[in-house]
Amino acid sequence: MDSRPQDNERLAIAFGDLRAAGLRRVAEPDPDEPRRRAYRRLRNRSVAPAVAVALLGLAGAVTLAGRGVPTPPPAGTGDATSGFPSAWPGTGSAVPTPTWSPSPASTPTTGTPTPSTPATPSPEPTSRTPRPSAPPTAPPTAPSATSTAYVDLSVSAPRAVTLVPGGGAYTGWLDFTVTNGGTRAYDSNDLVVVLPVEATVDLDGTGLGGCFHQGQDDDTKTMFCTGDRRIPVGGSRSYRIGVRVDIAPGGQTRTLTSFALTVRANVQGSFPTDRTPADNTVRTDLTLPAD
Repeated sequence: MDSRPQDNERLAIAFGDLRAAGLRRVAEPDPDEPRRRAYRRLRNRSVAPAVAVALLGLAGAVTLAGRGVPTPPPAGTGDATSGFPSAWPGTGSAVPTPTWSPSPASTPTTGTPTPSTPATPSPEPTSRTPRPSAPPTAPPTAPSATSTAYVDLSVSAPRAVTLVPGGGAYTGWLDFTVTNGGTRAYDSNDLVVVLPVEATVDLDGTGLGGCFHQGQDDDTKTMFCTGDRRIPVGGSRSYRIGVRVDIAPGGQTRTLTSFALTVRANVQGSFPTDRTPADNTVRTDLTLPAD
């Protein structure tokens, strides 16, 4: 008997069953199929970088034979010291982190740890290095608490001097002496001059001056005159100054009583207290005789 019709019938039945099964799958898809496909894609993405990292680590171990291999950073983090990102991918899924194991060839068998290089000390200052000089110390303007040195100047002059009329005014000379009775050194002798508003003084050739106008009222005016060099302890010095009063000669004798000289010790622009201040000032009357 010919078996071909039976074979064709069985083949038709098989195709029919296959078609029916395919239609059932289209009509009723497997609910687990998308999850399985997503899992397979995620596994492929995770395994591929891990394999690449393992190959890179093996190549580095061969290259760095004889040297210690540092422990790699944790997966998903960067190197905080170098600023470069980690070689591990950050996928956001829970992927097991491969454990790094150095190759046996990378572990040194012998050798001594290399000592760290000591810090270079700062160079010692040499004679060529400029050093700041200490500022000069100004001498004190007053003796120390244990010092017994003191300032004691005095001035003497005639009680009165008579001027000579002539040339529409009265003129003359006044001699005075300054004595240093103290024991403390100073810089110079300053002079304070108080005189009638009509009078002037001439200090040429005395070493005193210049003079600076300090004030004036209806009767008198005051001048401060820079001093002459200091007088040695126990010594004295005499001066002669010219005096002129701009009052026309004539009439009866007149006396001007407001002329005075005061001497003081100058120590770098300051004036220490004199031991006997009463004898630092002398007053002289200026007599204008009748013509």
